Amino acid sequence: AERVLADVDRARDAVAEVRDLRGGTLGFGMFGTASAYLIADLAADFRRKYPEVRLRLVGLNSYEVADQVRNATLEAGLIVLPVDDAGLDLRVARVEELVVVSRDPARAFEPVTIETLAEAPLILYDAQYGAHEPMRRQLVDRAQRAGITLRPVIEVEGIEAAVGLARRGLGDTIVPRAAISRQGGRGLHFASFAEPLYDTFAFIARSDAPLSPAARAFVEIAERRLAIRCHRLVAHD
Repeated sequence: AERVLADVDRARDAVAEVRDLRGGTLGFGMFGTASAYLIADLAADFRRKYPEVRLRLVGLNSYEVADQVRNATLEAGLIVLPVDDAGLDLRVARVEELVVVSRDPARAFEPVTIETLAEAPLILYDAQYGAHEPMRRQLVDRAQRAGITLRPVIEVEGIEAAVGLARRGLGDTIVPRAAISRQGGRGLHFASFAEPLYDTFAFIARSDAPLSPAARAFVEIAERRLAIRCHRLVAHD
């Protein structure tokens, strides 16, 4: 009986910690390129405000984040659309332009068409996920509609590696504008697409489970960070 009562007390304390943001662990999934320009700021903001809550920030491709939220391995996530949203609540958070990055100023002198992109040496990241990567899905759709095929000359895993290779002149890559701004554009030039291309960010959570206070707090911080990023880009323009 004493052991049962002790277990009840521990369970009650654990629930109170999560409810009052006094403890527990938040598992949150992030799309892969977030590591280049977002995760560090989010973690710092959250830890300053809620130092007793542990963070488990998992960087995955968006479709894997969706799967892990769906099966409750992660409580919530910030992903790039499109993904399969079965069993998920999805709320669009921000739209951000994708740009072509090149060391050659001639290839960034004017807006880039899909035909021009197909002629350039192309470097793409998220090599492991290939066609599942949301940006690639958009590019493939656009190329198919134009009757052409995109064949990257180099595929790597991380966006930092792709930008580094572009800086060495080994090809052009495609990144969110905020990512190239964060990493620094020295030695690089970038241009918009003639038909603008965007990443659409969205928060996801399970449809059948309410968010914990920790998850809600983290989402609020992420929304503020995304808004700040957007404001800086607009001000830079």
